[in-house]
Amino acid sequence: MTSGFISYTHADAALKEQFVRHLAPLRREGLIEVWHDAMLHPGEHLDPAVQAALAASDLVLLLVSADFIHSEYCYEQEMIRAFARQRDGTARVVPIILRPCQWKGVPVGEGQTLSEFLALPKDGLPVTSWPDRDEAFDNAAGAIREMLRSAGRPKERTAPSGTTPAPPPPAAASEPRLDTSNLGLRTKPTDLDRDRFLRAGFAATAALFELKLAELNASDAGIETDFERIDSRSFAASVYLDGKRVGQVRIWHGSDVWRNALCLSYDGAASARNSMNDWLPIEDTPQGLAFTGGNPMSRGDRQGSMDEEAAASYLWEHFLDHMQSRIR
Repeated sequence: MTSGFISYTHADAALKEQFVRHLAPLRREGLIEVWHDAMLHPGEHLDPAVQAALAASDLVLLLVSADFIHSEYCYEQEMIRAFARQRDGTARVVPIILRPCQWKGVPVGEGQTLSEFLALPKDGLPVTSWPDRDEAFDNAAGAIREMLRSAGRPKERTAPSGTTPAPPPPAAASEPRLDTSNLGLRTKPTDLDRDRFLRAGFAATAALFELKLAELNASDAGIETDFERIDSRSFAASVYLDGKRVGQVRIWHGSDVWRNALCLSYDGAASARNSMNDWLPIEDTPQGLAFTGGNPMSRGDRQGSMDEEAAASYLWEHFLDHMQSRIR
């Protein structure tokens, strides 16, 4: 599996999360596993961790915008180093143009500029310039998939002219092997697995809320939104219509009541973590770890097992339903 590193500026965090979701099919196919700094754990030393992940990656995805190019860290510490690795043959770099900017003439070392490298989406058209951003990210993800698949195919070797290809060597005798594929054996998830799954679910939820709130904010001049990251385990969101609050929510994990669950409350008090309107606990299912339904009285259309992205979508829809019921 290819190890990917996403280089981006936090000004583009919402677009980055949307791109990560479009890479999810490639991850599930076993083609790529991506890393970005939102996956850092509290207390980790930022720069060494980022540089270690960059050095260990096979593929570097640059999410390019004016803010990205303006960032000294993104430019000097990530992009320039990434292209140095490409010249050494130890990594491949793919620019993804997020927003319109003068990116083509940007130097990347050794007299080269960014325009000398094929950028995605198609023709280097910025994601935000497409009529549908999902279509733009899908175009980029499709090109990355084809690149990864092509890289994984063995090259055919042709025999020199006038010669006959040698027959393949006979298969070596081997001892009969026990097929364990149907024995139902699987590794039991550890506490560390659960903690990481929970953090990933929370990160996906926070990113989705931030993205959807921005979309709401842009949809109507009378709508304003607010997103507040309270700490590493909780955030709050509010929606205002003509200045009046019509919806507020807190989402957190790691409370005393539900340690291994994503929790939702419409109580605006940041300290009130012992009461909630809904919760999604982690359970060990035959398919692996998953978020499952918590409050049977919360919604009539409750789903079964959910991965991180599905849990994030469920909580957003929960908040949207609650807010719309107050507006009606």
